Amino acid sequence: MTVLKNLRTAAARRALRAACVLAITALCGAASAHNAPEPGFAFSNAKLTGTWLVRVTTFNCATLVESAPFTSYLTFGADGSIVETTANPAFLPGQRSAGHGYWERTGRNFYHMVSEAFIQFSSPARPPVPPFPRGHQRLEGGLEMTGRNSFTTDATVTFFDESEAVALAGCARAVGQRME
Repeated sequence: MTVLKNLRTAAARRALRAACVLAITALCGAASAHNAPEPGFAFSNAKLTGTWLVRVTTFNCATLVESAPFTSYLTFGADGSIVETTANPAFLPGQRSAGHGYWERTGRNFYHMVSEAFIQFSSPARPPVPPFPRGHQRLEGGLEMTGRNSFTTDATVTFFDESEAVALAGCARAVGQRME
């Protein structure tokens, strides 16, 4: 009888210990989930936050015909903001404002970003440069970290005229290097 009582007591102790471990694990998991960073913010900031020198190549999405590459700067803020400026010679001096937008984390090394800039005045076609209408430009795409200080992007580039109609559309690829 004592052996049976001891077995029940030992089993009860193991069950109680298992229940305590489960309760502690659940509480820790809930605390972690409560304090988990929002996508695109604290967890990924160390990877993406900062200023990057970016080599951009635009191309016709259908024909894949590329334009000459140019450089831009992208600055990713810890709050999910983007500030962007470009040295794209397709724009006339003063024609395009700096871009502003947001980014968010979508995977371990993947991000989604959107940036828009004003096109201050229209310009005629200057082959191979198309005419740009007064309105705004929207860049939207994915970014993949390829190393601690490098990334690649694929994006769509859409130009809207003042009535918000799509005037031009294209694609872009870029490679970024962190400024140090």
